[in-house]
Amino acid sequence: MLRFVMTDVSGTEHLTGAPIALNIRMDEGVPADDLYAVFAYTDVGELRAIRAYDDDRLLFTGVVDEQEHLFSENGRFLRISARSLAAHLLDNEAMPRVYDHPSASLIYERHVMPYGIAWADSDDATYFGEQMITKGMSEWTALKNFCTSCYSMTPRIGADGVLRMKGASSDNRIVFSDSGDGVAYLELRESKKRCEEISRVNIKVADTEGYRFMMDNTDAIERGIRRERYLNAVLTSTPMTCADAMIASGKAASYSLTLTCAGDLLHCMGNSAEVVSRQLGTLGDLYVSGLSYHLSARGDTTTVQLKRRNSICGYQDM
Repeated sequence: MLRFVMTDVSGTEHLTGAPIALNIRMDEGVPADDLYAVFAYTDVGELRAIRAYDDDRLLFTGVVDEQEHLFSENGRFLRISARSLAAHLLDNEAMPRVYDHPSASLIYERHVMPYGIAWADSDDATYFGEQMITKGMSEWTALKNFCTSCYSMTPRIGADGVLRMKGASSDNRIVFSDSGDGVAYLELRESKKRCEEISRVNIKVADTEGYRFMMDNTDAIERGIRRERYLNAVLTSTPMTCADAMIASGKAASYSLTLTCAGDLLHCMGNSAEVVSRQLGTLGDLYVSGLSYHLSARGDTTTVQLKRRNSICGYQDM
C-alpha cells in the first residue's frame, strides 16, 4: 500500500495515504527523478521534503519544488511537485578550483556529502589527471565529470537517496514476457535509430601527429553505417577509453524497447533484463534505463525503457 511522509520547514512529519493521482519518473539520462502527486487537501504547512513508500519499500525521496493548494467546486486538493536529492547538486554551484589527481572520496566529501547524500561505493578510485571546476559549474557537473573521466560512467542518485558513482547498475534480473513466463506486458515498442550510431572515432594523441589512431565500431561498419567523429586526446590520459565511450553511447541510444506493464515496477531501475516475445523472439543483453509510474482512478501502470548493454570496440593505428 502506498504511503507518503511529508516534512515541513519546522521538521514536523505528516503521514498521508495513497494519492488521487501520482507520477514518478526515472531516467538514467536525467540526473534527478521527479514526482508529481495530487492528494485530498490537508493542512500541512510549507513542505520541504517528501518520501514515498510501497509498504516498507522506499520508492522516492526528495525535495519539494512546488506546493499548490486548490479549492474549487470539484473539491479541495494538495498538489506536490518534487525532485530526488540530486536536485541539490543541480541547484548549487561548485566552488571554482583545480584538482590534481582527485580521488572518489575527495569528490564526494567536497561536492556531495554536504547535502546529506550517502555514498554506496567502496571503490575509492583516483583519477590520474587534472580536473578543473570553473565558475558557474554545478555540483552535479563536477561529480559527473569526475565519474565519466575515472569510471567512464554517469553517476546516479537512486530512489533511496544514495549516490552510486558507477551508475544504476544492479545484480538483479527481470524477465518480461507475453507468454506467461515472467512479468507480463500490455504493450511493446521496439525502436532502432541508425542515426545515433558512430562508426569510427579518429584520435589524435600527440600535437606533432595527426588523427592517426582509429577506433572502429565494426558492427556498425558491417551494417553500412558511416558516421565518423574526431577526438583530440592530447590532454587525455585514456584516449582509447574516451573514444570507446563515444561509440558505446551512440550504440546505446540507437536501440530501445518500451514496455507498458500493469502495477508498480519502480524497484527495477538498473536491472538486467530479458524480453520474451512471440513476434520478436528472445531479446537479451538488456537493462532497465528508465521508468515512469502512473497512478490514477483507473489503476496503475509502469512504462519501462530498456536499452542494450554496451560492448567494447577495437582500435587500430593508421
